[in-house]
Amino acid sequence: MAKLRSIFGAYADNMQLMIDRSQDRFAPTWFQRYFTWAPPQMSLTYTSVIGASRIEAAASVVNRDSKTPLRSRGELSKLSGSIPAIKEMFEMTEDDYRDYLVMQQMPVPDTTRRDQMLDLIFNDVLKVGNAAMKRLDYMVLEGISTGQITLTTLNNPDGLTLSQPLDLLMPDANKKQAAVTWANATTATPITDFQTVVKAATDLGRSVVKAQMSNVLFLKFIKTKEVIDTMQAYFYGPKPGSGLNPVAITTLQRINEFLQATGLPVIEIVDEVIGIEKDGIITPTRPFNENNVVFVPNGQLGTIKNAIAIEQAKPVSGVSYATFQRALISKWSTNEPYAEWTKSELNAFPSFDTIDGIFLMVSVF
Repeated sequence: MAKLRSIFGAYADNMQLMIDRSQDRFAPTWFQRYFTWAPPQMSLTYTSVIGASRIEAAASVVNRDSKTPLRSRGELSKLSGSIPAIKEMFEMTEDDYRDYLVMQQMPVPDTTRRDQMLDLIFNDVLKVGNAAMKRLDYMVLEGISTGQITLTTLNNPDGLTLSQPLDLLMPDANKKQAAVTWANATTATPITDFQTVVKAATDLGRSVVKAQMSNVLFLKFIKTKEVIDTMQAYFYGPKPGSGLNPVAITTLQRINEFLQATGLPVIEIVDEVIGIEKDGIITPTRPFNENNVVFVPNGQLGTIKNAIAIEQAKPVSGVSYATFQRALISKWSTNEPYAEWTKSELNAFPSFDTIDGIFLMVSVF
């Protein structure tokens, strides 16, 4: 069926202006705290270089007239593949449009009619723009907390599925397990586990500054005897019979104050919820593994590889276009069936460039 000009005419043609003026209405993203956009490319393939942040050897001290020593650049693992398409589309049916026409006939000021039209246009634009970015959030959160990315019938029910998870090539030496499961509040030793990971990272020439964990895991962390006893001793010292309640000081702020003072990574709570739709029903999911702690270095962790949509290179006549970040948003109508369509397309995939500097600890098992 041929694509016709949007039923909203010039308003749809000004969609880019609406997006630019309403950036604050789009949902915030988690991945952009630690990932930057790579330059857009025409090709739909990517190559991620793993190990770009490898530890560097000190330069040699030599006689002034000596030949400069030639260093090895190091072997870098490469993860290559195709940049997938992230797509979503909404339909405004004939009945929806009839309801809108009824609203437009009501005795209200012209500015109210205009605002109704703009809201009707922008709400679908907002949804498709948010949806594309939330898929990237899902992949980044799952990848960083498990070392792999999955596409299954559960997290991608109406799209591509992979028979095997995509391994992000985290070194085995970076994968740890708590000495005792944190589910056992009496014998678990989470602070000692932090020290173990920091030592392992230091031995490999790495530095970790944050320990990312779910709120569920943090609640287990603060209930452990080691944490309670350590915090009480740190802030109050041994005061037998003082009647102090150690639970009252196991807040995130106080714990991070202690961790920073003792040279350990501070805790960052990751509690992102992303909806997955199947058969019209949206199910809230948490892609960040709630049982794992992720120890990350300072700075950016990777880039988002992306390619331009083909319609950016060859627009379709009659279709209105705009962009939100790297996603292409388009609007058009059809007369058979009579409908207005709003679509987003984002060709992107996260590249975990510093995966060899990220440490993963399973804390509940």
